[in-house]
This record gives sequence, C-alpha cells and structure tokens, in this order.
Amino acid sequence: MSILNRLFEIPSSDPDDVRRRKLLNVLLIGVSVLTIIGLLAAEILYTTGQAISAEEKTLILISGPLLLLSLLIIFTINRFVAGNLASIVFLLLLLGIFLFTDTPSELANGRSLFVFFIPITIASLLIRPGASFIFAALGSIEIALLADYLGILPNVPAITGFFLLAIISWLSSRSLEQALRDLRTVNAELDQRVEDRTRELTESLAREVAETSKTQAILESITDGVIVFDTSGKAMVANLAIDRLLGIKPNDLIEKTIEEIAFQIVLNDQDRQALSQLLDSPYEGSSPVRFKRGGKTLSVIAAPVQSEAGGVFGTVAVFRDYTREAEVEQMKNTFIAMVSHELRTPLSAVLAYAEMLRDKVYGPVNAKQANVAQRIYANSQRLLILVSDLLDQAQIEAGTLKIHLTEFNPGELIDAMQGTMEKPAKDKGLELSSHIDPGVPGILYGDPQRLQQVLVNLVNNAVKFTEKGKVTVSLYLHDAEQWALEVMDTGPGISTEAQEYIFESFRQVNTGDTRNHGGIGLGLSIVKRLVNLMFGEISLTSTLNQGTTFTAKFPLHPPTREHVHDTTDRIDSGR
Repeated sequence: MSILNRLFEIPSSDPDDVRRRKLLNVLLIGVSVLTIIGLLAAEILYTTGQAISAEEKTLILISGPLLLLSLLIIFTINRFVAGNLASIVFLLLLLGIFLFTDTPSELANGRSLFVFFIPITIASLLIRPGASFIFAALGSIEIALLADYLGILPNVPAITGFFLLAIISWLSSRSLEQALRDLRTVNAELDQRVEDRTRELTESLAREVAETSKTQAILESITDGVIVFDTSGKAMVANLAIDRLLGIKPNDLIEKTIEEIAFQIVLNDQDRQALSQLLDSPYEGSSPVRFKRGGKTLSVIAAPVQSEAGGVFGTVAVFRDYTREAEVEQMKNTFIAMVSHELRTPLSAVLAYAEMLRDKVYGPVNAKQANVAQRIYANSQRLLILVSDLLDQAQIEAGTLKIHLTEFNPGELIDAMQGTMEKPAKDKGLELSSHIDPGVPGILYGDPQRLQQVLVNLVNNAVKFTEKGKVTVSLYLHDAEQWALEVMDTGPGISTEAQEYIFESFRQVNTGDTRNHGGIGLGLSIVKRLVNLMFGEISLTSTLNQGTTFTAKFPLHPPTREHVHDTTDRIDSGR
C-alpha cells in the first residue's frame, strides 16, 4: 500500500491540478481494466468458437497491448511531467480509438455517434472548463471528414448537439470549480479560526495551569485547614494542614460529605448537627462553630464560593486551631467571674453602710455628709450593677449560668418590675405604665428571676435614655404558641446601623446620650442571651426621634428535647 500510495502521489501544490490528475489516473485505470477484460473476453470467445474470427482476434491481441502501453505512457506523463499534457494525449487517443470502433457510416450518421460525447464531457473535467468546446470541434471535424469520405452531408444536428453538450459541460465544470474554490476559502478561514482558537486555548490553559499552581501553592502554605465542597456537598479540594488538624489525609476527604467527615473525626451529635447546619447554609459574616477533638479546640467558619459572574458553585470551610484562644478565653471568663464574685460582697457592704449613713441610722448628719453618703450609695449601686453584669456575662460565656424553668404568675412579674423602676421613672418625670392582656393565662412558664432581670434591664434602658414622655410595658399572647413582653418608650430611637450591633457585647450606640449615661455595653447582650437560654427570641423596632420598642417572645409550653438541643447549639456557637 505504501508503494501504491507513492506511485499515485501527485507532485503538485495546486489543488485543482491534483484533483484533475487524480481523476485522470482513475480513468486510466478504468480503461486499462476494461482493455484487459476485453482481451480475456476475445480469447474466451475465440476458444469457444463463437462469433470472432482469427483476424479479429489477432487485431485485438495487437491493439490491446498497444493501448495498455499507451495508457502507461500517459500515466507516466501525468505522474512526472504535466497533467494537462497527459489529459490532452488521453483524449486524443480516445478520439483516435473511436474511429475504429464501428463502420464510417455508423460513426458519421448512426448509432456510434454517442462515442464522441465522451471526450467532450470529460475534457472540461480533466483540462479546463472551456476544453469541452475544443473537443466538440474536433469531434465535429471527424464527423465531417467521415461524411465527406462517404460522400454524404455532415450530420448538422449531431454537431449542434456536440456544442450544446460542450456548453453544459462547461457550465457544470465551471460551477464545480467555483464551488471548490469557495470551499477551499471557507476551509482556509476555518483552519485559521481553529488555529487562532487553539492558540488562545493553549494560552488560556497555560494561564489556568499557572494560576492553579499558584493557588495550590498558596493553599498548601496556609496553616489553617481548608476544605472546598461542591454544590452537592462533597469535598473536592483539601490542603495538607487538614491532616494536622483532623488527622485525615486530604486525598481521603475527596468526594466525602460533611456528615461522613464528621463521622470520621468522631464528633458528637450536637457538634455534627451544628457543623452540618453551618456548611448547608453558609453566608457572609456567619459565626464560627467550635468543637473539641482530642485535646484541641477547633473553630470552623464557612462561606459560599462565588464565580466572577456572581454564581455560587460551592462552599469553603476553614478549620482553625482555636485551642490557645479557647484556653485564654476560659481563663478570662474564670478571672472575671472570680473577681466579680469577690467584688460583690464588699460592694454590697459599702452600699448598705452608705444607705444607713444617708438614712441617719447612726445619728444625725449635716447636709454635706448626707450628700456625700448619697453619692457613695449611687456610685456603689452603679458599680454593683456593672459587676453583676460582668459576672452574668462571664457565666454565660463559660456556660455555667443556670436557668431554672418553672411556672410563675405574670402579674407578680409586672408588679415586681413596677416596684423596682417606678421611682427612677418618677424622678425623671416619666410616666411608667404596664398592661397585661386579659387573654394571658394566669400561669406562664419560664425562669421568673431571669425574666425579672430581662424586664428590669429593658425598662431601665428605656428610662435612662428617655428624657420626656412615657415608658409602656405590655404582656400579651403573641400567638397560640408564644407569649410576649413588650417595652416601648418615647426616647431618641436607635439608628438602623446601630440596630445591627445593639445586642453585641461591649457595644453601645455612639451618641452623646450614651456617653452621658455611662455603662459598658453588656445590658442588652445579657438580655439577648437570657432570652435565648429561655428558648425565646428578642427583636426591636425603632424610629429616630420617636422611640423604640423591644419585644421578647417566649414559648407558652415547656420545650421539647430537640428544642433544648437546638437552643443550646445557638448559645454555645454565638449564633
């Protein structure tokens, strides 16, 4: 096959020339095969004694090899010299052969006229479209010469047919060549486009590989563990640091869900549920989930992975060794709790003695002494409140603050608040009113001591920041499952920006009133934590220069076990 391919290979860069020469090769091979078949048929017919004479056999045996030799010469010319020359010789050879295929009368005016159609038709394909006219003329000359030889008039209709066929062949060949040229142009453009796109893709791939290598190098250099999950929740990328933190090889995490990973690192149900919830619904600014593994405390934060177009195609989870920070935080909470507890006893004594001095228990005092005693009492009381807040905050952070859920009377809760806050409100000239909706049951469920702390804290805030008007406390049924405490004031209101952080620890609204009234920003934080610990939720609505309303909602019925677990998770994780 290799030899045949080289034999029939056309040494030309012109695609039209290659096409024509290949077509000529096909015709040469076809005529050669027909010639060989004709020689074999003549031999068979002669041997079987059928209608062929010895002279005809001799003529065939001589002319056949000569024709094959002529075809070989034409093939050689076509292969090594020029295609057009070989085609012309081939077509002239056909015209010459056709003169001996039948009697002169049949060729000039009979059944064999059709043989002259052959060179006319294929001339436009082998040489040029206009070559059909040349061979139409040559065929016409042959017919005219034969007619003159026979002494008859030339066959004008046949000659006219030759030129009509030449026109048709010219048009067909010309259309074919035009179509081929257009196709080559389109192919050239497509090749160029493919080349350009291939080059662009190669450059893009090179950039992508470089960027991927850079990203991988950065990822591996991060000391925090990183796992990237796809939209189906399966891990697709993990760095080496994850092995140090979780004790699992990065390759062992690929295609694993967070539940499977949590099972591998042996997390309890509570931590596994919190971790799954964080990764199922990541959002910017979400609080981390912390859990213990062995002797380490790990902190996990998650965020959605967004494409440049803004679509989300996964979630990234960052695992951080929080052990040292957790230890320091625990030491801080323990220290604050200890100091706060130790401060409360002497402060209570100072407060009591100051009150007795002010009230002249130990004898009469002059106006200046009474004023000093009042100042000692007021500042000691303020300091005791701060210490109590710090102690509550430390206990909440350490998880040691206990909630005692029991039945209580809502009327007693409101009366106790009135007894505590009525005088401070009256001293500022404010109206403090309270209302219990008639539909509220006579017995509710909660921790009455902590509910009193929540209510007094909210009312105290309202009184402290309201300069004129009133403070209204309402207790009502929010719906069939919840009851609510509402504290509404006519104070300066809280800005939208401040409402976003008002419940955070050690955060205060940055206004002149806040600075004048003091405080360390723990009151509302403690209120929110206490409300959450009692399975409730708190919210606020506020309009600047019109007032603020805090609403705390609590369940009417004792919580279920699942509710207890869910609330504990939210408190522990800070969510």
